[in-house]
Amino acid sequence: MGVALYEVLQHMGIDVCETEFGKNLGRGVFEFRVRQTASEILARRGHPKQSGRDPDKADILLRVYCHAYGEKVVLLVAAYDKGKDPSRKRENSEIALARRRLADFERGHKA
Repeated sequence: MGVALYEVLQHMGIDVCETEFGKNLGRGVFEFRVRQTASEILARRGHPKQSGRDPDKADILLRVYCHAYGEKVVLLVAAYDKGKDPSRKRENSEIALARRRLADFERGHKA
């Protein structure tokens, strides 16, 4: 996840919604999806393939819910391992949590 956050989300911000890495969920929240290994993500960003054994061969299916705050800041408001619980109920619960946290953040900044 760290590689994906650094190599993709940090560089693209909300523009990930124009790729397979993201989806705009509305009401200020967007989803950052990780479905690749760290090596695959690095290769997409033009880094040379790592030689030797790839410790990242396991399938990864993670979700991070974000908010673009201004031009250069992305707030991470919730995340979970969708591979461990792919149910629609869990997904909806995590999105609701992200929206509550964003609302709390926005209320705190207005005060």
